[in-house]
Amino acid sequence: MGTAPPEASRTSLHAQYWDALVAADRFAALRAVKALKDGGCSTAELLDDLVVPAQQRIGDLWVSGEWGVAQEHAATAVNEGLVHWLCSFSAPPSEEAPLVVVACVAGERHAMPALVVAEGLALEGLRVHYLGADPDPADLLAQVELLRPRAVLLSATLSASLASTKALFAGVRALGVPVVVGGRAFGGDARRAETLGATAYAPDVATAVRLVRELPPVDPGPAAAVGHPGEVEGGRIAERQHEIVPTVLGLLTADAGPTPGVSRAELVDHVRHVLGSLAAALVSEDESILVETRDWLAHLLTSRGAGPDLVARLWAAVGAALGEQTTARRALDRTAPGRLDVEVPA
Repeated sequence: MGTAPPEASRTSLHAQYWDALVAADRFAALRAVKALKDGGCSTAELLDDLVVPAQQRIGDLWVSGEWGVAQEHAATAVNEGLVHWLCSFSAPPSEEAPLVVVACVAGERHAMPALVVAEGLALEGLRVHYLGADPDPADLLAQVELLRPRAVLLSATLSASLASTKALFAGVRALGVPVVVGGRAFGGDARRAETLGATAYAPDVATAVRLVRELPPVDPGPAAAVGHPGEVEGGRIAERQHEIVPTVLGLLTADAGPTPGVSRAELVDHVRHVLGSLAAALVSEDESILVETRDWLAHLLTSRGAGPDLVARLWAAVGAALGEQTTARRALDRTAPGRLDVEVPA
């Protein structure tokens, strides 16, 4: 292995890599990564300092409206391909090494964080069975029962994907297998993970490795809990989302007609995201999820030139579409745009 490239050269190669992602040119991206690797950069360094920041930048450009979905997907595909290439040089794990299953939670299509975790664990010598984005919960449980891994590691980027996780975590732990979770959707600490019944929360690969090695070999499972009203309503909203979305869209159209700056398909996605976040907030008893969704959506829509009142109208339409689901409507009222009295868990 060569000597690490000078800082100026490394900066130039990082810029070349970014330019390759912008152009969706996998060959140019590979040349930049090869140069960095030949210059002495480790795989872990390249993942932490090049690939992950690039993916965050890709996401930011999509949120700002500077990139469309097609360009975002093309750049992400190149970035993911380079993760696979980089990690193909790692030594094969020992047959005695702990086996872990890594996947996204159901409904989560942002696979890059889970992929980086999977490859990071492999670099640390663990055997990894990677299932990728949006696995069917029944299939995932069947894999866990068949493989009997040391742990299951699950990633979630969007809080809207958390609503159905409680049953999944309980199902895995009922098999005696610990569930370690991570990703932006969990809010940066263990509170949501614990409320939803995960065994542990890992903010990074190093913590995940430590937990896999330190957790008890058999998970006793979560303590039995009685379903609270929010959990019941959250489950109902998640199950009936396909019925609620058209009602919300109809109310928005009747309210103010077409929405400037937002296509109907995009509006459908936004309504689904709000409903998913509402369901997750109810199940986890954490209304800060709704606050995060409200603020993120306001930023995204403003960046795309939508009217400043669209989030407020969307909140009102969702509330009206929910009818007698009082717990959900109260949560929406408390987190509506302009409201500042939301209690965030300590």
